[in-house]
Amino acid sequence: MWTLKLALHYLFPKGRMGTFFTWISIIGIALGVMVLTVVLSIMNGFDKTIHNKLIQINGQIKILSSSIIEDCTQWMHTLKNFEGVAHVTPFVQGIALVQHGDYVQFPRCLGVDEKTVQSVLPLRSFVCSGDIADLNQGVFVTKGLAQTLNINVKDTLDIYSPLSLEAIKRDEVLLPKELPVVGIFETEWAEIDKNTLLCSLKILQDLYGLNNGIHGFSLRVKPGTSIQQLCLKLNAHLPKPLRAYSWMELDTDFLYILKLEKAMSFFVLLFVILVACFSISSGLMSSVVRKTREIALLRIWGAQRWQITALFCWQAAFLSSLGILLGFIGGMSVLHYRNGIICFLTGLIFPENFLWNFYSFSKLPAAYAWQDFALIGGLTVIIALLAAIIPALKASFSLVARSLRSE
Repeated sequence: MWTLKLALHYLFPKGRMGTFFTWISIIGIALGVMVLTVVLSIMNGFDKTIHNKLIQINGQIKILSSSIIEDCTQWMHTLKNFEGVAHVTPFVQGIALVQHGDYVQFPRCLGVDEKTVQSVLPLRSFVCSGDIADLNQGVFVTKGLAQTLNINVKDTLDIYSPLSLEAIKRDEVLLPKELPVVGIFETEWAEIDKNTLLCSLKILQDLYGLNNGIHGFSLRVKPGTSIQQLCLKLNAHLPKPLRAYSWMELDTDFLYILKLEKAMSFFVLLFVILVACFSISSGLMSSVVRKTREIALLRIWGAQRWQITALFCWQAAFLSSLGILLGFIGGMSVLHYRNGIICFLTGLIFPENFLWNFYSFSKLPAAYAWQDFALIGGLTVIIALLAAIIPALKASFSLVARSLRSE
């Protein structure tokens, strides 16, 4: 096709690696595509990592109640036999006052059944020191809480139950429960790691005076089972006040904010590509002015208006395609060295531990999605072609006689 060959000749004249206009247009598009690729991939990484952490910490489904669940054993049997449920583990949760020497904290306490918890929550993968099997002998603390309280494994903690407040009202003194620290764990989720204490179900039941009561169950579903559909079925069978919540329902607002951030990032950064693509329009318009005589001669030799239009559209398509390719390569290179770049900039631009403090991560996550690549590439080509329409139409509808006289 002669229009394609001539378009490439305009962009890359014989004996040259390209014109100044060619490479400025390509670099502009490449930078826009690179920025958009990096931002969307990082947002995908946040989504994927947060989803995995929420499931690992809370389980795929949680069954909660506004009152204490007394008949734990019966409900465990019922839930295990429910269609779609693979594993079930009970839990107790709350707040307690913890003291070690002069250090005092109010951590989030989680009591789990050490025999069944590993089938639902991968706690063993979070352990830095100690063994989950020792939960019945003491407590596990997160790495952040251990640093705050200045404690190590084998140290002793004084734990004050909320029941102490009731005892004070009756002019009584309820002594704290002394428990050894048998392990330290880290989930790499700052909200948990900063201030969480893990212990056995029995210890927390005694601390809260629940006897055999619990606060809820965490469930793991069978492979191929829809979590949302299983929640609907469970809620249809569970009596009030029990209710099943999927991991997505428990953090709906947070997950919505993540999606909104990604959408807004894409919308704002798309204007970078828009500006870069319309710089092509300026370059092509100057090309039309410079090649007025050539275009007129093409018309005399029999070129149709649509072929003249195609000549400039081919240029826009090639420039955008090459810019997209270089942008993807540059974006993936930046993502590959992203954590090294963050470490270099920490202290210069970013405050120390800013990922930990603001985003709950120790490292910057990233994940590629072919849908994002297709969307970025497709929109870039479309915008570039739209930007080429004005100069292409000006060239194709220019008057031949006037063009030759002007030369």
